Amino acid sequence: MSKLKLLGALLLTIGGTTQLLYAEQPSIMANSDIVQQKSTCSGVVKDASGESVIGASVLVKGTTIGTITDFDGNFELPNVEKGAVIQVSFVGYLTKEVVWKGTPISVVLEDDTKTLEEVVVVGYGTQKKVNLTGSVAMAESDVLENRPIANLAQGLQGVIPNLNISFANGNPNAETSINVRGLTSLNGGSALVLVDGVETNDISLINPQDIESISVLKDASSAAVYGARAAFGVVLITTKKGKTGEKITFNYNNNFSWSTPSRLPHSLPADQWLRAMNTESKNTSGTQYWSDELIAAVDAYMQDPTRPTAWENTQGNKFTANGEWAYAGNTDWMDIFYKNAAFMQQHNASLRGGSEKTAYYASLGYKGQDGLLAFGTDTYKRINMSFNFTSKVTNWLEIGFRTKYNRSEINEPNSNHYTSEDPYYEVYRAFPFIPVYLPDGDFAAVAGSNFNFNIAGMLAQAGRKKNIYDDIWYTGSFNLTPLKGLSIKGDYTGNRLFRDERAHNKTIYQKQPDGSQIAKGEPNGVSLKKYDDTYQALNLWAEYKFELPKSHSFTAMVGYNQESKKTSNFYGYVTDLYLNDAPIIDWANTKQKLEEEATIWAVQGAFFRLNYDYAGKYLVEVNGRYDGSSKYGEDDRWGFFPSASAAWRISEENFFAPLKSVVDDLKIRASIGQTGTESGVSLFGYLSGYNWNQGSAVLDGEYVTGLNQRGLPVTNLSWTKNTTKNIGFDLTMFGNRLTISADAFRKDITGVPAARYDVLLPSEVGYSLPNENLNKQAYVGTEAMATWTDHIGDFNYRVSGNITFSRYRNIESYKPRFSNSWDEYRNSSEDRWGGIYWGYQVIGQFQSEEEIKNYPVNLDGQGNTTLLPGDLIYKDVNNDGVINGMDERPIGFPEGWAPILSFGGNIGLEWKGIDLNIDFSGGAMQGWRQNYELTNAYHNGGNSPAYLLEDRWHRLDLYDPESEWVPGRYPAIRNGEFAYNNKNSDFWLHNVHYLRISNLEIGYSLPTWMLKPIHAQKVRIYGSVSNLCSFDNVHQYGIDPEITAAAAVVYPQQRTFLVGFNVTF
Repeated sequence: MSKLKLLGALLLTIGGTTQLLYAEQPSIMANSDIVQQKSTCSGVVKDASGESVIGASVLVKGTTIGTITDFDGNFELPNVEKGAVIQVSFVGYLTKEVVWKGTPISVVLEDDTKTLEEVVVVGYGTQKKVNLTGSVAMAESDVLENRPIANLAQGLQGVIPNLNISFANGNPNAETSINVRGLTSLNGGSALVLVDGVETNDISLINPQDIESISVLKDASSAAVYGARAAFGVVLITTKKGKTGEKITFNYNNNFSWSTPSRLPHSLPADQWLRAMNTESKNTSGTQYWSDELIAAVDAYMQDPTRPTAWENTQGNKFTANGEWAYAGNTDWMDIFYKNAAFMQQHNASLRGGSEKTAYYASLGYKGQDGLLAFGTDTYKRINMSFNFTSKVTNWLEIGFRTKYNRSEINEPNSNHYTSEDPYYEVYRAFPFIPVYLPDGDFAAVAGSNFNFNIAGMLAQAGRKKNIYDDIWYTGSFNLTPLKGLSIKGDYTGNRLFRDERAHNKTIYQKQPDGSQIAKGEPNGVSLKKYDDTYQALNLWAEYKFELPKSHSFTAMVGYNQESKKTSNFYGYVTDLYLNDAPIIDWANTKQKLEEEATIWAVQGAFFRLNYDYAGKYLVEVNGRYDGSSKYGEDDRWGFFPSASAAWRISEENFFAPLKSVVDDLKIRASIGQTGTESGVSLFGYLSGYNWNQGSAVLDGEYVTGLNQRGLPVTNLSWTKNTTKNIGFDLTMFGNRLTISADAFRKDITGVPAARYDVLLPSEVGYSLPNENLNKQAYVGTEAMATWTDHIGDFNYRVSGNITFSRYRNIESYKPRFSNSWDEYRNSSEDRWGGIYWGYQVIGQFQSEEEIKNYPVNLDGQGNTTLLPGDLIYKDVNNDGVINGMDERPIGFPEGWAPILSFGGNIGLEWKGIDLNIDFSGGAMQGWRQNYELTNAYHNGGNSPAYLLEDRWHRLDLYDPESEWVPGRYPAIRNGEFAYNNKNSDFWLHNVHYLRISNLEIGYSLPTWMLKPIHAQKVRIYGSVSNLCSFDNVHQYGIDPEITAAAAVVYPQQRTFLVGFNVTF
């Protein structure tokens, strides 16, 4: 500990005097008539070897009176009452409390060995963290308790290093992709998520407040015990339980939050938008699109906003159509479409406790959330109830039961009945001169001629689309301990998931000036989908621990797992409702469709694990699992997935003793293991037969419509196997202040499904050969994490950071063939890095029409006659005088992939009950292509972000074809998509990099003296902001760097402000 003394001296110097670190708080006496005598408490703090502890924190418990020890370990505390409890703490030692009796005290601190005893949840058990031979990360429940999260996936983001979670959009129930170390698959795939050992597909139904801990098994040696399902990593979620002998505690946690879109593009005012669109039309055809009368009307409104925005049109197609409403307003659709403050409230109450032989935990949670839609509000509700009970029946038998009920309700406007796209896309197409309301307050422009419709009015009047989930779980378990060191465990879990989706296709109407109506969304109707999933899982396993003389320790575990799932779906659709506002499936005139389907799948597996530990220095682990899946044919459904790992705790060797004062623990580990993937196969794909209600076929010699033959049965396909090699180290230094973990890994994927293209079948067959295990792929990467935890007196702080690099490589494809060397260069994937985006290199933009006429390369294939100043100039890479596919080169990273480089971190500060936590997350080496509405002005006849129209090449005078060109960033706009400028190029492709403050939280825990009158153990008040800000290179386009959808015209990412409190009795 000598190095710690030096460090303590440094901290003492930094910390300064006691008076600078502490402020005395006046005592609050329970009885003002009793005044106890106060004096100075003095003493010395030493460690077990008798050396002085420099910079130790000395505090009068329950007050703010405190100091730190000097260079000799001495301290003095003024104004201390006799009988007060003196609390002494220092990093690397156990905190000690001493009652002061009025005389100098001597405190001896003992080494803190809790790090050595820290337990991590692994597959089918737990292990001491220092004894792990694989790569495992873990987070405790406190990191989730106060986050403003609508679902668990959002809460996990950034909590555990190298657990990557991506969202298709910002919807509270958006689909999420969870992967470990950036590893996914070109064939799809996500991490296996287990809650209390049982697979869970929809983690949005889980209450984050019920979680005790989360472990992530990263390498194959850790995950191989789960065999076929663990190819993309394993996430183990353990829920809270009671403890035997624990006093009854009641906890209530609530928070209220308000959300707003974190980032949106800006739109042009109506007058500028109309003129820009006329410019587009003139650049294309020489004529203007919008009439002078409409532009004049909009100009008049912009000058006098009290003018009516709608009146009866008597001027034909100069506005809309005769007899319909003419419109001339100015609507910023991005501004009015989303709320500035969408409200959410969350409440959670829990009770836990236990007697000598029993333990229990019960909780009730509620979440009510309003979505961002300002019209036709979307709402999201969730109710969670859980109960967990264990009882020690005898000294050798413990039984347990747990159950939970999750209910989720999603209620949103059913706008797809009127539009072909989601409303978050349609808002990009809304015309800014269209008002939201008519002068009398009714909605404008939900139907009519010569304009894109009022999406806000549609949403407000639309029928509703409601999804209701009822998720019921029950588990019975036992734990037998008949012999010392032997534990036999088992559990059976049943689950029923009911889901009802009812979509009301309601007819809405646009009132006309003469009082008539235009209908939209005819015929009306209602659809009903009912899902019923039945899942069951059985786990049986036994573990035996024993020791032999001379420090040899063994643990053997063997087990069996069986799971099955039955799904049945019903779908009905009717039209011509008797009442337009009554979406009841029996109250309809026409039955359109009635369908029903059912499926079933099952998996079985036997597994084992052997652990060997010699003197806490040499650690070996061997895992294996034999898995079978009903998705494969009888001869191919079984696979064996082994793994082995070893670790060497160098710090426990005798020769390492001189470094022990600095290095607390150093472990080197290595592993190799195999997992499997059910890839490229569907349920019952190995069977031949017919598909009903589609196509036609000859059956028993007769031509029959309504069925066709299934493809050839899949008989030569089995598990895709993933072999992962991992090497890493774990380092702890400076009295457990500094921890560092680092790993390098390679994952080889063999047996990737592909078809034999060179085996030809007669054309009469109508099918190609089914997939077989033919191709090979790989992922290669590194990851590292470092954490520094320390304190200066009462000021505690923690700083951590992590980084992961993971990249895909195609190793081998089945018999690659190419027509020529260029084809091989351009299209081959053999032994190449994946994630490469090919396109054209832009070397400039034309500055004048004269430059276009004299340019020597035929860029557009028409002698450059279609080009205008500002258009892109592509590099003629092969110098052949034309631009075509042979000029494409690698220009960046593709869209839709996880960042190849991801990083994150956390800063945690705490002082006298005040705490501050800041979470960071970031990524790089990820592509995003500016596309659709963000590339093509007026794409699909709609609107465009302001920057695309303001910062563009255009003529100074729209009506003078000889006027000079004004330069801008973007090319001159055309009517419709101009394919030449829209080629895949590095002008539009952006290699995204970002660093986000994903969560900032500040809280205050009330001191003990304030809790005693209300008999509370803990009261904490807190506030937080999620998605506070992002430092990135795509902010100017109004999109979020983490949204994976093309062009990001989707439900926006949210910034959330939250306040709440947590109380425990």
